[in-house]
Amino acid sequence: MSQALLDELRKPEYQGLSDQAAADAINSKTVTVRKPVELWMVEEHASRKGYRAKLDKAARNENHDCQEIAINILAYINSARLNTVDMDLPDTQLMIQAMVDCKFATQAMADELLALADQTVLWVDHNGIGLVGRGAVQNARKEISNAQ
Repeated sequence: MSQALLDELRKPEYQGLSDQAAADAINSKTVTVRKPVELWMVEEHASRKGYRAKLDKAARNENHDCQEIAINILAYINSARLNTVDMDLPDTQLMIQAMVDCKFATQAMADELLALADQTVLWVDHNGIGLVGRGAVQNARKEISNAQ
């Protein structure tokens, strides 16, 4: 029996539900997880929101105070070695904050970019359980009862 399922069924929201209703609730439950973002999504966001052009212009302007930052960010997102970007890496977050500080992007744009890493997945998939049926709930509840 999955420990995650046992722990979930101990929660108050499942008390009083039939086995089938509990299974249905568990199967429909979602969680938000952080995942690497595909690079094309980062590039698309930059173009759609208009800060890609600002980065390009600053990278070519030797008099721009943020030229080096723009060059480094463009090199990062144009890298042939990368397929995804981990938005939770401190260096990635520093680059995104630098875009805001240099006025390439607004804070709202930066927040949207960071939020691309938020993925909603089914709780059963996240926990590797698979679809939960009435019988699994019955067995889990028996195991919980026997443990008390």
